[in-house]
Amino acid sequence: MSGNIFAFDEANFLNYKDDIQNCSYPQYPLLIYKDESDVLNAGTMDIKSSGEMYLDGNVFIGLDDGKINAESATFLQKQNSIKDIKNGSIYHSNNYFNFLTGALDKQSGRLQLDNGTTFLSARNLLINYESLDGNLGEYLNFKNATLTSCNNNSHGWEIEAAIINIDENTSRGLIKDMKLRILNKEILSLPYLPFPATTKRLSGFLEPELNLTSDGLDLFLPYFWVLSNQSDITIAPRIINDRGAGIEANYRYLTNTKSENFMDLIFFPKDKEYRKDFANNKDQRWAFRFKENRQFLNFKTYIDWSKSSDSVVLLDLPSSITNIANQRDHYLNQTFFANFLLKNLSLSLSREGYQSLNPFINNGYIKSPGIHIEYLKNSSKISYFAKLDYANFDIDKSTGLFFGNNSISDTGKRSLAEIGAEILYDFKYLDVAISGSTLRKKYNLDKKNSRSISSSIPSVKINISSLLKKSSVSGISLIMPEFIYQKTDYKNQSLNPIFDLHQRNSGNLNALTNDYFFGKDRVPDSEFLAAKFSWQKRILNNQKFAFQLIKKNELETSRVINAMLSSPLGKDNQIGTKLSFENNGLKTYIAGNYSQKRNSLNYGETGLEINRSDMSIKISRNFQRNIPLLDLKNELDYAEFSLEQIMPGGYKIIGGISKDLVTNKNLETYFGFGFENCCLAFKIYASDKRLSKYNFMNIQLQELDQMYWEKMISIENKSRINFEFELKGLTGANKRINRFFSNAFLDL
Repeated sequence: MSGNIFAFDEANFLNYKDDIQNCSYPQYPLLIYKDESDVLNAGTMDIKSSGEMYLDGNVFIGLDDGKINAESATFLQKQNSIKDIKNGSIYHSNNYFNFLTGALDKQSGRLQLDNGTTFLSARNLLINYESLDGNLGEYLNFKNATLTSCNNNSHGWEIEAAIINIDENTSRGLIKDMKLRILNKEILSLPYLPFPATTKRLSGFLEPELNLTSDGLDLFLPYFWVLSNQSDITIAPRIINDRGAGIEANYRYLTNTKSENFMDLIFFPKDKEYRKDFANNKDQRWAFRFKENRQFLNFKTYIDWSKSSDSVVLLDLPSSITNIANQRDHYLNQTFFANFLLKNLSLSLSREGYQSLNPFINNGYIKSPGIHIEYLKNSSKISYFAKLDYANFDIDKSTGLFFGNNSISDTGKRSLAEIGAEILYDFKYLDVAISGSTLRKKYNLDKKNSRSISSSIPSVKINISSLLKKSSVSGISLIMPEFIYQKTDYKNQSLNPIFDLHQRNSGNLNALTNDYFFGKDRVPDSEFLAAKFSWQKRILNNQKFAFQLIKKNELETSRVINAMLSSPLGKDNQIGTKLSFENNGLKTYIAGNYSQKRNSLNYGETGLEINRSDMSIKISRNFQRNIPLLDLKNELDYAEFSLEQIMPGGYKIIGGISKDLVTNKNLETYFGFGFENCCLAFKIYASDKRLSKYNFMNIQLQELDQMYWEKMISIENKSRINFEFELKGLTGANKRINRFFSNAFLDL
């Protein structure tokens, strides 16, 4: 009879194959239950005058969401309970209870068991006990018990405890008077240890993070707190041997945009090294970042606001819990943006600013308010637009720079108005687009006796393109040729201030000049012809080929750009190409851009990525000229390599290196090994970061005290030895935000 009620779930045994250790317990399979709680069966049934029913041989008793199997038992019909259960087993809500003797009240779920084993499937935990009392689905109290998630304790861990309490309503557990053994060796004894009794999101302590760093021992003790189905917070007290104690926090939540919203905080009330390094009277260090995206019908808001006590706190105190800034970031965003969209009209309001993370560079401007209005009308043949942009620029007077040279003097207002249209012609094999626009700029500066500055800049563009497609049984091929002509008129803009807040790619500019190329405040005159040829082939077995070739010929020299250069350049011809291939386990690419005028490579990248079930290899090389704030050559040229290899027996090797080929320095390196089986995971790795030096003008370098400069370089060198350890089923995994190669090109 019982065989018709429970069926074996074969999928429970198909999770592991190819010699990978089976982490399930075959003796405790997942059963598919059909509700027949009134079923009762046995080899012999003897009903006594008192109403008790004695059951013997192959006893089966149905329960709500479960069953009882036993050698013998006594069923009390009036009380709807079972006593004197011998050599029994209870299956209830995917949990198993095996025991020598016991009793169960079917109606209330109250049970008392002796000398048995319990398997809690939610966390794959096995508990051997001397006695157990509790209530099915509510609470379980084990006495003189052992706890493990290992099939073989000699290859994993085991806890011996006087008492183990599990509250099934809250999915929490508490261990009292415990001794922890790992690989049959006792390593820890504690009076109390709380633990989660489920794999669901649950508040509780996460595994600690222990690192040996260039600042001594670095210890995190994170606590994970579930606030709701859409929010949680991680609070992590932190101790750094040479600096002191502090706290970090990460608050995450979802909005209706389903975007990544968070609030991160680092706070150290007293940093012992800070005052010594920079002769600063302040020793309180902190930083925070708030990032949020929301949408209400046609109204959107975006906030990305960060601030720190000083410009080097995130270099001194790098974190794996928070995500405030990358160690190579030069600025913290302080931006608010709101947009309202109604049919063809868009209205935006913004505040924009940046805090410098370079102690030698000023914070720059604050743009507040920024107002943008745009009207766009599209049709199949013609489209047109009108844009209005207004912004007020003021100086960010925030302090926190160790060495400041505030050369910013111009403040004021900038107004931009742009109108344009595009006409589309659709021929049989060609698409032709002709577009034109006029941009009018106007500046009103706050200087006394200054007059407004205005100019109008027209531009025209012709684009001819085609799409040729060929399909076959094996896949599809696409060929996309394109020709472009573009001309922007010259207007003298040398009297215009430079307000834009971000430092852009300086193009062909001299590295030692104060003048950089900025977006809206310097619109370069240009006239060029460009041709692009793209080919893609996709094969049904997930193979993808792509090739692209671009040729650009400048017809006139840009007078706007040459006015900003100490050594003017003539018109240039450039050629660029990119080739890539990808299938299920391989991805490779190579790309570059070459300047015929300067006979040099402007940009180049190549990479190889191999992914197999037991190995992952990534190799990349990237080169680019004219990157501000790196070195005197303004060149970025470095290579990266990473490896993750799974070895027999559950071992794993990880390693990687990022090397600056301009200075011949290792920027970031890490190496380590790990071990993982069904119940134990362990990893140890060493990492080292040496960040590229900043690029400063010669006049600044002469003014800097050499002692301060050396201290600035010393805080860029960060070495760590990291330990990660998990007792599966007992501790909650700490999903850290460790980012090796945080500025990597491997994922481009």
